[in-house]
Amino acid sequence: MGQASDRWYTPVAGGELKTDLKYRLATLGTVLAVRLAGKPMPWPTPLHLQEAAVVAEWLADALRQHRKATVHALVSTSMRVAMAAREAGLDLTGTVFVVGGEPLTPAKAREIERSGARTLPFYGFTEAPLMGAGCAAPVEANDLHFARDRAALIRHPRAVPGSDIVVDAFHFTTLLPTAPKILLNVQNDDYGVVEERACGCPLERHGLTTHLREVHSFGKLHGEGVTVGGSEMVRVLEEVLPAMFGGGALDYQLVEEEDEAGFTRLTLLVHPRIPLADEAAVIETVLQALRASSVAADLAQLLWRQAGTWRVRRAVPIHTARGKLLPLHLGRRNRQGPAMVPPSARPGGV
Repeated sequence: MGQASDRWYTPVAGGELKTDLKYRLATLGTVLAVRLAGKPMPWPTPLHLQEAAVVAEWLADALRQHRKATVHALVSTSMRVAMAAREAGLDLTGTVFVVGGEPLTPAKAREIERSGARTLPFYGFTEAPLMGAGCAAPVEANDLHFARDRAALIRHPRAVPGSDIVVDAFHFTTLLPTAPKILLNVQNDDYGVVEERACGCPLERHGLTTHLREVHSFGKLHGEGVTVGGSEMVRVLEEVLPAMFGGGALDYQLVEEEDEAGFTRLTLLVHPRIPLADEAAVIETVLQALRASSVAADLAQLLWRQAGTWRVRRAVPIHTARGKLLPLHLGRRNRQGPAMVPPSARPGGV
């Protein structure tokens, strides 16, 4: 497409991740193929999340030379670069962060834009990488144009496992013969606002009039742009932790919430009746269990370890209004996404 990259940074250094050989060969093959075609292609450079200032300094230099720059990154990673720039007194005006991997909440967008940069969100998942592109005249940070040229979207009520909550879950069907995978009403555990709206931006003029907003997941954990399926985490909460520290499945609960700075945190609630000599040991047990679970969970624990995403709070796990205890709980955010409500409270005709 003629879009050459000047730098490719990765928070994953060699040897830190138990990556399958096929992924290493895919990276090597991609770089070599592009270079053999006569195009520039940088080799990925390891750079831990705490070293975001390196990217901020590179951006400042690029802006001095070209007056504009584009960074493709995860939402939280972009936030870290923007915060590092502000701490160093660098102005990122002229930078566009093309972001994805997790919801671009208002708090995260504000933190990035305080550096002078702009944000452009994209929405997709592994089987369908581009299902939504950021609106140029958004009504909120995560306002997306649905890619109706390549997929169809319907919503169908779905009961969240283990609760009385019902959400209108997304179901996607691909329309193009060139789709990487053929999908037929595939549910991806996401839900949100779907609406037809005139915005006046170029994507609307190309026929993309359906907007997606406030997209969240009811079955996956997000943090630092990586996701882990709820089933993997439930096993850790209900089996691994009780076996190691005592108690039972009702004594541990995971809360996903935004902290004061806008970062997504995973707070492990441990019932006060469980004796804990070292809270850090609890977090380490969780991360080690994820490391042994799957490639995706191993990547997640590595990035969460770098970012300090996890914390322990001694508190009684939170019950629903009907007295049920869910292993995974969506906590308070700086601005709430679409509420997960019981069927009796859902408005008719939606």
